[in-house]
Amino acid sequence: MTTETKKCSKCDEVKSLEVFSKNKKSKDGHHWWCKKCFNEDITKRRNTERGYLKMRYDSMNEKRASSRKNKCFLTFDELLTAWEKHKSIYGMRSAWGPGPDHLEQHLPLKMIQHGKGQIGKKGGGKGAKLEKSNLSVDRLDSSKPYTIQNLIFIRGDENSRKKNTTYEDCKIQIRLHEERFNNLFGAVI
Repeated sequence: MTTETKKCSKCDEVKSLEVFSKNKKSKDGHHWWCKKCFNEDITKRRNTERGYLKMRYDSMNEKRASSRKNKCFLTFDELLTAWEKHKSIYGMRSAWGPGPDHLEQHLPLKMIQHGKGQIGKKGGGKGAKLEKSNLSVDRLDSSKPYTIQNLIFIRGDENSRKKNTTYEDCKIQIRLHEERFNNLFGAVI
């Protein structure tokens, strides 16, 4: 039994066809780069600001999202513009916090893609590592779709905390807090 081989056009090594992904557009039915080179390239691209944001944007527009409330009503260019505006106000810090006048209290953001760059695998594929401080493109109100008005740039760990609380729950908590502490301080003053 002879094993078919192919030369990777990225690393110039001759390898078994098994290490090349299928690709209908190619004459031989396989991608022109081996899986290792392809995945390294994806990881490298995702570790750029634009590449990382594109990965986040693509996850906002996945097919499974069409059946949920988190539909995306903005283009990638609009996302990039919103990100530039965020950076002009917060720099590389999360929007979650007391506001631009107290940036020292806002946590720093990262854009690091670990793993082997595999597409379609939760967490970036085998060997992927979740960075809690990574940028999370999120919705201010999770019950509404992704729009420019509802977009917020926060950290992954902040998003995890936030997703367990609805906007309506937050309003109730704020109301209760204000009633309790305003009445308490109102009586003292």
